[in-house]
Amino acid sequence: MILLTDLAQVPDLSAPVILTIGNFDGLHRGHKRVLRKVITRAREEGGTSCVVTFEPHPLKVLHPEQAPQLIQTRAEKRSILVHLGLEVLVEVAFSRAFAQVEAEAFARLLAASLRPLEIYIGEDFHFGRGRKGGIELLQSLQGELGFLATAFPKLKVAGEEVSSTRIRKLLLSGKMDEANHLLGRPYVIEGMVEHGDGRGKTLGFPTANLAIENELVPAHGVYAVAVDVGEALLLPGVANLGTRPTFDGSLVAVEVHCLSGG
Repeated sequence: MILLTDLAQVPDLSAPVILTIGNFDGLHRGHKRVLRKVITRAREEGGTSCVVTFEPHPLKVLHPEQAPQLIQTRAEKRSILVHLGLEVLVEVAFSRAFAQVEAEAFARLLAASLRPLEIYIGEDFHFGRGRKGGIELLQSLQGELGFLATAFPKLKVAGEEVSSTRIRKLLLSGKMDEANHLLGRPYVIEGMVEHGDGRGKTLGFPTANLAIENELVPAHGVYAVAVDVGEALLLPGVANLGTRPTFDGSLVAVEVHCLSGG
């Protein structure tokens, strides 16, 4: 996968480009439905599949107090996109200055830099200054700019819409099975093992303390987990999220005990 950070410096891509735009936090089943369409169409046309997203999340720049805790790390998002078969990811650097770009100007920039044949977005996705751009604007420009714009309705599961907001609420409530069902995969916490004080060994089971990278951590509790220790090896384990129950303090942490392999 080619990773770009500037629409003004896009190299020549295999035409035609099939494009989608969005924040894609969580890369849930609704997102993946759009992405699979983009990737499939690119293969059918002998072209290039491309995602344009924004880093950091726009709300973190414009309204930090309203910004959501992100479901996944940037590294996990990239990894999933690679696994899906995406060819080009453009992470546009979002800033207050960029937020002032008018929606039509942004659409024209996309057309000039990527020359897309088709653009797919979620029906509720908006872009540009004041979030004034959406499917209506893209479709009004498609004849002039040479692309076809299509909006995907929200995916519904059991009669309810799949959304990043809904998944966040489920995770924060500890409803992992429901959250995982909407994500289409198990929720992942990423982090490096950090040196602890070794007291877990006195309890008869050593634990690994994680310095986590995730913004969002599920509700405090004890969870059955699979631990990725590298080399495509997953070990069964138990994780405690929250205040460590075996320590005197109130440090919020993630402790993991592997049930095999250490």
